[in-house]
Amino acid sequence: MSQEFWDEFLTLLRPVVPAVLEYRVYYDEQGNITSCSMQQHAPGNYLVVTQDQYNNYFQYRVVKNSLVKIDSDAHYRVQLLKSNQGFATVKGHAGILIEDETHSEIEYYARNN
Repeated sequence: MSQEFWDEFLTLLRPVVPAVLEYRVYYDEQGNITSCSMQQHAPGNYLVVTQDQYNNYFQYRVVKNSLVKIDSDAHYRVQLLKSNQGFATVKGHAGILIEDETHSEIEYYARNN
């Protein structure tokens, strides 16, 4: 076997160098994230982020060239009060709703709005 063969064979035995990943999120002028990449980066407005931020990009937006978590709480609350009608629950456990009234101890809660 020739020396060329052995040289080529030895190149196959060299350890593979893992690719260096740079996590990027691309955004538009309003700060909305438009795309993500970790390799073969495209030109455009981007931020380098952590892998966790990259995986959860939909929870963020860009404000003043910084990644900011979106407050997704709708601030919609319904308060329930004890009542003689409304939602049937297990007595002492307002979070356990009853569909049929065969339970021995029942309380009712109605909306307060």
